[in-house]
Amino acid sequence: MARIAVLVSNPCTGDARVIKMAEAAAEAGHDVHVFATSSPQTAPFEVRRGVTYHRLAWRPGSHLTASAPLSWIHRIARPVSAWIARQLVPFMKYRLYEQVFAEVVASVRPDIVHAHDLICLPAGHRAAQITGARLIYDAHELELHRNPPLTFFMRFLVGRIERKHGRRADAVITVGRLVGQELAKHLKRTDIDVIYNAPVIEPCANNIRKDLRLDAATSLVIYVGKVTEGRGVKMFLELMPQFPDVVFAAVGPSDPRSKAKLEASALRHGLADRFHILPPVPPAQVVDYIRGADVGIISVEPVTLSYRYCMPNKLFEMSFADIPILSNELDEIAEFLAELGNGTTVDFERRERIHYSLAKLLTEKQNYGLSEQSRLRLQQAYSWEAQAAKLCAIYNRVLIGVMPAGAPRP
Repeated sequence: MARIAVLVSNPCTGDARVIKMAEAAAEAGHDVHVFATSSPQTAPFEVRRGVTYHRLAWRPGSHLTASAPLSWIHRIARPVSAWIARQLVPFMKYRLYEQVFAEVVASVRPDIVHAHDLICLPAGHRAAQITGARLIYDAHELELHRNPPLTFFMRFLVGRIERKHGRRADAVITVGRLVGQELAKHLKRTDIDVIYNAPVIEPCANNIRKDLRLDAATSLVIYVGKVTEGRGVKMFLELMPQFPDVVFAAVGPSDPRSKAKLEASALRHGLADRFHILPPVPPAQVVDYIRGADVGIISVEPVTLSYRYCMPNKLFEMSFADIPILSNELDEIAEFLAELGNGTTVDFERRERIHYSLAKLLTEKQNYGLSEQSRLRLQQAYSWEAQAAKLCAIYNRVLIGVMPAGAPRP
């Protein structure tokens, strides 16, 4: 089996996609090493569920001010050097990450280097060059279509870095079919692999309806994900007075300021006893925890192409929990819901349409449950077991040096 080095630009304690992939590779018998950034709450070195984690200090501003010529300015005027560093970090972070991580990654002599997101790709490419390893680029979103939008110069730099290293990768993975098509055009290669953000499903001791003390007759609408302003929660709070017998609950992390604002908004709308913010549960337990909700909402705004083409965790979590879904009009989500018949989309700019669609879903929710055929399709095409099998197939393919049709030669 292979030694796999995984690069990620966070401490990798809550990055479900990276952790699931690393653990799936370890379960398949590979020797997996995750190289992540350090934090005060994490151990610099640990082994968890068969995966070895190496965490290195990653403070790009400090790295810049410690090197010439900023180090000279830093000795004389620290605030000035700090300001200059903040302006330069967006342009220099790719090179800085490479300087910190590449040689350490190479020191474990990997057979495969798996770089998650663009910031890790130049470091992954350098480590692969040093060791002769195969390189995989895992694009979690369209880097040229992030929110907020990139400036002209950042767009030029990001596009150049992604094309340069992405074309040299032995495999490119992304999160959805439409994102993959856009990435294929940008990299001028037709061999993009898709691994969906499907959930690992484990039993949960609690259940959302039990925690809220709801009887079976009370309808429950849920939002899953980060609970903050600008995620659609406030908009649904404004709609809830028109649904006097419905409880609305949000499940996920929330900072105190956002939580206070949303609870104050609920109070103004007379929803103090019908709106609840529940703490996050472990990722693998989300599906089991939310079972029994009547409708789930996906309120992503298509402000960038990445958002318009998104296939988020919550889509799969609610689908596997067999919860009818009401989503904003997002291209691949619309295709997914039409394929499985477990929800509908509506333009969230049209408030009257949302009101109608939500009322229809609540009234006819039995028509949006998964059929046996849809359950089989969901399991075969979108389950984490299916994604893990694709990942292992990609690893096996690059190990033996088979380049799919359409892959550019390094």
